[in-house]
Amino acid sequence: MEKLRQSARTTFSNLPPEKQEKIVAAAVREFARHGYRKASSNTIVREAGIAKGSLYQYFRNKEVLFVFIFERFTLLVKKAVAEQGGSSVARAREGGSATAEQGGSSVARAREGGSMGGQSGPEPDFFSQVGRVLLAGMAFIDQYPEYFQIYLRVLFEEDIPMREKLLAQVRLFSREYFGPLCEAGQKSGAIRRDIPLAVVIFVLDAALDRFLQGYAQGTLGRELALGQGNREELLARVEMILQVLREGLAEAGTRHKA
Repeated sequence: MEKLRQSARTTFSNLPPEKQEKIVAAAVREFARHGYRKASSNTIVREAGIAKGSLYQYFRNKEVLFVFIFERFTLLVKKAVAEQGGSSVARAREGGSATAEQGGSSVARAREGGSMGGQSGPEPDFFSQVGRVLLAGMAFIDQYPEYFQIYLRVLFEEDIPMREKLLAQVRLFSREYFGPLCEAGQKSGAIRRDIPLAVVIFVLDAALDRFLQGYAQGTLGRELALGQGNREELLARVEMILQVLREGLAEAGTRHKA
């Protein structure tokens, strides 16, 4: 993923890790609560326990700090996705199948009390792999709700510095992740070959991102009551999304597989 030309000063990287994390945590909380424009540097330094002058020794200005935090978000997302599905992507990049027809459903395992983003068990088929990505996204939001709120602010608030470049980072990662899987899925016959690859990637990315927006912020998922359901109801909605994707994207002979 392309690095943005904004970074912390070496004075920040030279700090003890625990002090770095305290500053980052304070900034994440403030940006999540108030967005970029209304975020207060005074609040950040007070919660971080540092002088205001020190903050600008570590970051040139508030814009650099915000971009630094957003890049932390993208790194955490990459790590979370890699932990639950890295093997499938690696095989797809090497030209292997990413659609082994064995093992139970990721959603079924989650229903049985397994981790929402777990990687145990046999390699799933294409749509089970998509389900794993969705479950991992939900687990990420549970673990890092404030980081995801910052992402939503970048998505919906236009007065964010470098907004288009920040969103381009997220979209590039989506293409890099789904591209090999979708290409391997078409080659293996798991998904339709008559749909352009770019369209398949776009549909998957749009469906999953919109679902996760609703999960993170109930008002964005009011139609499916994503912010109100219990675990069982949420998993039923995940299965519903996967079934819609399967009916639309899968080859005719594979659409009704469990």
